[in-house]
Amino acid sequence: MSTPGFSIRGCRPADLDEVCRIEQTCYGSAHALQRIALTQYFDLCGPAFALAEISSQVVGFAVGGIAVDNDCRIGWLLDVAVLPSFQGRGVGQAVCRYVRERLVNLGIRTVRATIAPGNEQSLKLLGNLEFSVLDDIAEYFGPGQRRLLMEWRRRD
Repeated sequence: MSTPGFSIRGCRPADLDEVCRIEQTCYGSAHALQRIALTQYFDLCGPAFALAEISSQVVGFAVGGIAVDNDCRIGWLLDVAVLPSFQGRGVGQAVCRYVRERLVNLGIRTVRATIAPGNEQSLKLLGNLEFSVLDDIAEYFGPGQRRLLMEWRRRD
């Protein structure tokens, strides 16, 4: 997929060091996923692990996965990061749309994400992608870890 100024493609094993660097830059060492977790995302979510590139430089990524519960399959937007100097250019939105489309191609009709209520940038991003707040969960990740559960549903 190509968008003016950047392109979106699937992640490859050789990209994981760069993905790790972007994760560290965007989230800091206290909150960033470590290389082992990103490698596991790649192994589990390969078709829905996408990168954004500008002039062959990886500037962002998004990862989607599928939760299976009995007969219900729900997609999840698990991680999104765009280097600060490339934010505000539509990169995050494009890479998330790509991941969402990959999930839809795998038969997913509902995609969810969790967002910290004060994360205005992510709230705006998901709002632009037609996600809406489904729930406000006080201790989603444990004490003091409130999250908004957001959801997108495919309309036919």
